[in-house]
Amino acid sequence: MKKFPQLLFFILFSVSIQAQQNFADSLQHILNTHPATEQAITVQQQLADWYRAAERYPEAIQMAELSLRNSKKISADNLGTVKAYWILSNIYTNTEKFDQAKEYIDKASISAKKQDNPLALAYANYAAAMLRSTLFDNEATLKYLNLALTNIPDPEKEPLLTARIYYFLYGIYTEWNDEHKSMEYIHKALTYAQKSSNKNMLANVYSAISVVYTFRYEKTKQKKYLDSIMQPLDKAIELFHRYPGQVMNNTYSHCLNNKASYYLKYYNADDPVIKQKMRDNIKEALRATPSGNDVVISNSYGMLSELSMRENNLPAAEKYLTIAYDQIAQRKKPYYHTLINVLTSLVKLSTKKGDYEKALTYQQKITEYNSLLFDEQSAAVTKRLEAQFELSKKEREIESLQEKASGQKKQKYLLIALITIGGLGAVFMFRSYHFNLRYSLAREKQLTAEKNEAAIQIKYEKEEQARLKAEQELLALQQQKLQNEVMANQLHLQHKNDVLQQLKEKLSNQEPVNIQQIIREETLNDNDFEKAKFHIQEMHPDFFGNLNKHAKQKLTTLDLKYCAYLYLGMDTKTIAGLLNVEPKSVRMTKYRLKQKFDLDAEKDLVNYIKEIG
Repeated sequence: MKKFPQLLFFILFSVSIQAQQNFADSLQHILNTHPATEQAITVQQQLADWYRAAERYPEAIQMAELSLRNSKKISADNLGTVKAYWILSNIYTNTEKFDQAKEYIDKASISAKKQDNPLALAYANYAAAMLRSTLFDNEATLKYLNLALTNIPDPEKEPLLTARIYYFLYGIYTEWNDEHKSMEYIHKALTYAQKSSNKNMLANVYSAISVVYTFRYEKTKQKKYLDSIMQPLDKAIELFHRYPGQVMNNTYSHCLNNKASYYLKYYNADDPVIKQKMRDNIKEALRATPSGNDVVISNSYGMLSELSMRENNLPAAEKYLTIAYDQIAQRKKPYYHTLINVLTSLVKLSTKKGDYEKALTYQQKITEYNSLLFDEQSAAVTKRLEAQFELSKKEREIESLQEKASGQKKQKYLLIALITIGGLGAVFMFRSYHFNLRYSLAREKQLTAEKNEAAIQIKYEKEEQARLKAEQELLALQQQKLQNEVMANQLHLQHKNDVLQQLKEKLSNQEPVNIQQIIREETLNDNDFEKAKFHIQEMHPDFFGNLNKHAKQKLTTLDLKYCAYLYLGMDTKTIAGLLNVEPKSVRMTKYRLKQKFDLDAEKDLVNYIKEIG
């Protein structure tokens, strides 16, 4: 009878393992049907991530590297390449090979920056966040998660990555005891996990929702929150049965284990119904859990031991703890925390039984494991600190290079700006020079035009002045001619008056008058006078002016008459006849004129008058 439950457990566990293997085989079948295609690369990466979650790391690495090679056949840098780097970095992060994890994260980042696809950067930042989370650097983890979330162009088209980011954010704020943020992010993770095809992710989110509601229940003790604790776990368990092989046994067994622990913590564990539910969940968890899951094993047997102690069945309680201890202790690398917890429970149980010797033995083992745990933790802390130091150093180097590059970029921009300003200045100076040159030429042309215009104006004014002068001279000449004519007429008129006066005197004295002779003589005189008049009219207009100018004494009108007659070349007799005087009187007048002109005896008066006339 004892063999049947063991056989049933083996069969059920084998069925569970077979279901998961069938899922892996279905993915492998797709690969065989569609080799060397983009769909094949996607399936290879799904399978690699599935192997990683199942802790089948060698197979996960092999499949991830295969997807990397196939992605590079398409192009050196694409989204598939970055995803492959992310999976490899995640595998090495899980196995605490931080140097290799960091190497693939760097490759993912370099490849992503070469692409015009922000989603590639999202995967690269998510890979960095996972490593930082393992190194307990929550600040850096938060930074990279937010960067990853920002770089997802459309979360609806990338629901799984979005759900994983929100799940990580939930974990950080849960660790910081921020219930509000934890609730916000786990419900966002639920929204996108439901839209993805990853049932294991969805089951983990349901399990996390259950944890968040424990905080509220412990604060309020309201029954509605107690129901909210159990319902998400039931949904996660249902997923395991509805989608065989798609929810990991570890996830399933943790959900069962948590459900049993909540029954123990928040319900009446002495109630037979509750007690039976606890036993059923624990047995199912032990059946489904992989052999290496020490946490589920220790928690399950620990709760069975607690139930036995409540029933005061101390041997059964010790048996469960001993089974847990034996299973965990035989591991090549046991989980010392779990061993110490199991041994602590055994010490309490042995003390309660009064078996102090066994309690001491267990306590000594606790001391031994504490020492091993300290060494392991020291090594792990050292390893993590070294990894953090290298990452920080790398980041500082990157920041330094970025600052240097930024400085060089600024210098380059400054140089370009200076060259541009110089070029613009040169263009401005060139244009200014040409403008000034054109202005100078235009100004010179304008000045030349103005100068020419002024010269023309001056010439015009001079010509106008010359014209006016000529007109004035002409008017003066005409006036002088008129004066000369008037003078000639006056001379003629005076001569006529003299003749008439002589005739009158003769008639008065009753002297004999020969009228015919007088008329004949006057006719001759008139002819001579007309000739003289013509010559007088043709004289220079300034003739009489020049005479007065050169005379030392004032010339009378009669003097001017004599000068005119002399200038015209009339002899003494003719002049005497015109003036009706004696020739002697003419000679005396000539003598008097020489004196008025201050001429010496040798100087001929007639020639002098012609010279100045």
